Amino acid sequence: MTKPFSQMSRAKRSLETVNNSKALLPSFYNRGSGKRDNIVWCMHGVPTEFLLAFDLEPEWPENFGTLCSARLVAVNFIETAEAEGFAPDLCSYVMNTIGYCRKSVDEGRVPAESPLAEGMGNPIMLLGSSFLCEPRYKWFQTIATRYLQLPVFSSDPVSPPFDADIDDPRIAEHFIAQIRDDLRAQVAFLEKQTGKKLDIDRFRHIMQVSQESLAYWYDTLELRKAAPCPMGPTDYFSCIIPQLYMLGKEEALEFYRKLHDEVKKRVDQGTGGIADEKYRLIFSGIPPWYNLGIFNYLEGMGAVSVFETCYYPGPSVDVDLDDPVEGLAQRIWQKACWYHRGGAEATPELCDPGIMLGVGSRFLRQSVEDYAIDGVLMHRTRSCRAVSWGQIHNRNILEELGIPALIFESDMADPRAWSDSRFKSQIEPFIESVAQNKSDIRA
Repeated sequence: MTKPFSQMSRAKRSLETVNNSKALLPSFYNRGSGKRDNIVWCMHGVPTEFLLAFDLEPEWPENFGTLCSARLVAVNFIETAEAEGFAPDLCSYVMNTIGYCRKSVDEGRVPAESPLAEGMGNPIMLLGSSFLCEPRYKWFQTIATRYLQLPVFSSDPVSPPFDADIDDPRIAEHFIAQIRDDLRAQVAFLEKQTGKKLDIDRFRHIMQVSQESLAYWYDTLELRKAAPCPMGPTDYFSCIIPQLYMLGKEEALEFYRKLHDEVKKRVDQGTGGIADEKYRLIFSGIPPWYNLGIFNYLEGMGAVSVFETCYYPGPSVDVDLDDPVEGLAQRIWQKACWYHRGGAEATPELCDPGIMLGVGSRFLRQSVEDYAIDGVLMHRTRSCRAVSWGQIHNRNILEELGIPALIFESDMADPRAWSDSRFKSQIEPFIESVAQNKSDIRA
């Protein structure tokens, strides 16, 4: 897709740390230049800390999908996958990857439209995870059988039912044991494929860096409760990169340390992300990566998203790293318990080492209060049912709280689902209702 699909301006970020992220996170932003060995394609749910410990170079097809989307080339790959016979309503990240693989095989090189000169690089193995959504079960299996003949490991995260008693020691140990066994199986697979044993001392240090990074990141997000909000959504969605793809790296820790200091300074000075903050919003769902300018459009009306449910890490947790693999298992479980206590009726999988999606009813109610929320904007993503389920349920909760909520529909990576006129026709009366509701409350 070469012609603009939207008349909205490109996204603008306000934080200096975020605008300098390419310099602060060189191993991520420069990964497409120069030949790389030991490349592994991964899904979210694969601990980056393991990859660092084995000197593996990760590439994340989901992230590559967001990059292709932002550069407006995802449609080329998605249409190639559709021509292969894959259904258009499949995850657009999956479709982008399949189209990329098909073109790479047919052309015998990195497709010319790839946003990275090296593309995703030639992997030596595929590390998958069945966390959250059904396409994950077959995504990497399809690649390994149709396009790339590679060994595949698929992690199978587990989660307690939303009504389970997680404080029952027997239930806790049951799930911790499954998490522990899955992590150990990942280590065994990596040891077999690389011919190296896991260096426990090195992995312990990597986990320490990871823990400290997550602590800075969570503390930064807590600062967004301040009014005016010191950090907007366009900054937030750039800042998730170290959390998702770089945990355990020193540069990720330094990035989050600098980010925290800058946001804290803004709070101390009473400086907001925009000049005139009128309405505070929650944004729920994956954003349309090809059009993050929607957030600047909202800010032009004085509406700022101060909390985003997608990729929210939850509070940092302290774990004993004497056995760092066990420490990772305990971290996964403790975070799952935190989300579970927030109400997990609309979030079926919680034991994920990478990301979390959605909010529970108790956490939603608490967030409305803690962040002084005036309205909630939910993105129903056509090709990602996993982040769209529970939205009607949450809207009903918000109605009880007297908080206006709007569900709008498009896609996270496929801009063919987007319409400026449709979005504006929904968002403008929504902001009017938020303004009227806030005025009525004050009266």
